[in-house]
Formats: sequence, structure tokens, C-alpha cells
Amino acid sequence: MAFTPNTQAELHNLNIVDGQQYEIRYKNKDYYNGEETIEEGVGTAILNNGNIYFNVVDPYGMDKLVMQVQVIQR
Repeated sequence: MAFTPNTQAELHNLNIVDGQQYEIRYKNKDYYNGEETIEEGVGTAILNNGNIYFNVVDPYGMDKLVMQVQVIQR
């Protein structure tokens, strides 16, 4: 599966709303073995100082803040 994250400009053009949930794809780095996988899930948008981040729950059930995402569905 090809992963090309949206740029910050693209995210702004999507009119991302702070606190809203979006279906996203993001690169996850495993805590234990460092393996990188592409995960899909629901992320809550966080707008801070003009940047857009997403809060997601990783496969281990831990909250993670990610910036490199691909928005699948708004």
C-alpha cells in the first residue's frame, strides 16, 4: 500500500476542524522492534500554531500524536 502523506497546505485546503474525527492513514513505528507499518484508523484533529496534528490510538492501545497523515474520509 503506497503511503503519501498530505502536506500541511493540503490539510488546510480540506478545512480540517479542530476536535473533529477523521478516517486517516498514518505511519506507525512499533515501540518494541522499530518496525514501521501503515495503519488506518480514526484520528482527532488538533490545530496548534497553524499546524494540523492528529491524535490516534495505535495498535497497542496507546495514544499517539501524528503529523504525517493521509486523510481518507472527512
